[in-house]
Amino acid sequence: MKSKEDAVNTQDSNTQLELDLDMSEETDEERKQTTILRSVAAAKLDTLQERVAWILNHYPDARDSDITLQQIYWKLFDSDIYSGCYIDPEDLYRLTRLTSLQRARAKIQNTYRLFRASPEVRRQRGMLEESEKEKAVEQQPSYEVFAVYADESGKTQDHLVVGSVWFLHGPETATMTREIEDCKKRRSFNGELHFKKISKSNLPVYKEIATVLAARSSTVSIKAISVERKGVARVSDALTDLYYLLLVNGVEHEHNTGRGSLPRMLQLWKDAEEPGSDKLLLENVRDRITQAGKYRFDDKLRVDHFEAVDSKELALVQLADLLTSSIGRVLNARGEKSNPKDEFANYLLEILRMPGGPSEEKVAGDMTYYVNL
Repeated sequence: MKSKEDAVNTQDSNTQLELDLDMSEETDEERKQTTILRSVAAAKLDTLQERVAWILNHYPDARDSDITLQQIYWKLFDSDIYSGCYIDPEDLYRLTRLTSLQRARAKIQNTYRLFRASPEVRRQRGMLEESEKEKAVEQQPSYEVFAVYADESGKTQDHLVVGSVWFLHGPETATMTREIEDCKKRRSFNGELHFKKISKSNLPVYKEIATVLAARSSTVSIKAISVERKGVARVSDALTDLYYLLLVNGVEHEHNTGRGSLPRMLQLWKDAEEPGSDKLLLENVRDRITQAGKYRFDDKLRVDHFEAVDSKELALVQLADLLTSSIGRVLNARGEKSNPKDEFANYLLEILRMPGGPSEEKVAGDMTYYVNL
């Protein structure tokens, strides 16, 4: 066992992790909020604040209880010290302090208004705004999360496509991100994963990433939807419909198969295109999903964060790009082609068991679309 002096030094290094909390006092609140959300989406876990935000996002019970937050943090990030059972008194010098976790949680919830506690708990903490006190009658239930990473393709081609990677258990986002980064390091690949950048020289690393995704089929779902662009009056309206249909069909499928039973919260992280169109699309989809959650799913589906994020440093959004572009490549192919992009698209869709892209035909109003769930 380490000496008490070494243990104190270790805990001091934990304290160093929260220095960014003080620095954020001088940062624009909106910009910091965006930064936190981006870190959560990317499963970026370098600082104490990023770790706490990630826990609050994927473990809703921790939003209401600092003790729950502390236990989860210790299990995930102090696992070399805490196994979930007995704690040696000497180890208390090394474990991350509850006061540090409370400080980070309060900053995230109260200053940046993210991953808020239930109205009842906020009332107990004295943080419930006056305008909300009249509305807070019941405690907001804590649900598990569907974390969906999505992208779109084919705006100028024959088929519009929306592809998505669904995480049925939030912590898997960190596991998948770590496996992708490990794969890239092994192959000395430092760039962004992007379908347009696939070449003969880097094809092997892209194929390995594809196998990493396929190997996670027990906890990750691949869902896609497409429609012929012919006859579509407004591409933006069609994309809104596609995102909505993908999400409601996807939730229904996960619930009916028992893989992801309701009640749940739903998060959507899509690749950023244009700020204006992204905001309009997400607000429209959010509104429709909110209504579906109340009436179609008997109030057992709650809408959480719907955000457009830059894929540059988000490996999971990059996965959505690879999936969506591969489907678009197959659906919009004209004539015989054989280059690295075609080879990758065929390889990825083959191991994901959807070689021809979405194939189940469905009808919504006057629109016929195809899904793979």
